[in-house]
Amino acid sequence: MSKKIVITCVALILTLSMFAKDYKASLFDIKSDGVTLNTASIQYAIDYISANGGGQLNFYVGRYLTGSFHLKPNVTIQLHEGAVLVAFQSIYDYVSVNNTQALILADNVENIGITGKGVIEGHGQGVLKSITDQVEKGHLEKSAIQTRPALIHFNGCSNIKLEGLILRDACGDVQTYSGCKNININNITVESKAVPGSKGMVISNCDGVTLSNSYFDTTGNEIDTNQASKNVSVKETINSKGKKLQSKR
Repeated sequence: MSKKIVITCVALILTLSMFAKDYKASLFDIKSDGVTLNTASIQYAIDYISANGGGQLNFYVGRYLTGSFHLKPNVTIQLHEGAVLVAFQSIYDYVSVNNTQALILADNVENIGITGKGVIEGHGQGVLKSITDQVEKGHLEKSAIQTRPALIHFNGCSNIKLEGLILRDACGDVQTYSGCKNININNITVESKAVPGSKGMVISNCDGVTLSNSYFDTTGNEIDTNQASKNVSVKETINSKGKKLQSKR
């Protein structure tokens, strides 16, 4: 076999390998109609991609209704412009990690991310109404009102990337990171004003956090960091009043 053919074959294999790790959400019967509840399909897609070496799950234009799902190792969600992940408004479609409920969860995994120019829509008022209704009917404890679900909660994870997203109207805090390492967040917009006290970002016991080129408009503190966190850097990030933000302890 000539050297030229060998090089061509290697290039073809590398190309096929690259595309094999790039998946369309529609391949997993994930619907963009804003009506179909996609929780199980999204979770199946993430599990499949992770089990097959990792890759990127691509969401294109449309509204993708979902309850809680878990990110798994070596999986990135890419929300292309016009794609919206829409939180289902029943509290019973949320699950928790380490006693924290969220729409998107990850627990002790590495190499995960959510990127793109799309939106994650929390429908905070709708989820809060679901909680309140269930408390009034006696199906949930009153404490459920105080432990409202976040949009994103990652626990004990490493090598995390968020970039380009719009995170909107969480029921609880927008994003929480507990015991994580190497978090890189760039060029995100956080708008959460539907529910009082919604914090933009909560960092607890983390090591190595970089937040840059971002915008926060929230009813609670934009950024909260506890004393145990270290190597936290906030650069070129402002709030709705144009004030440059720093991590608050």
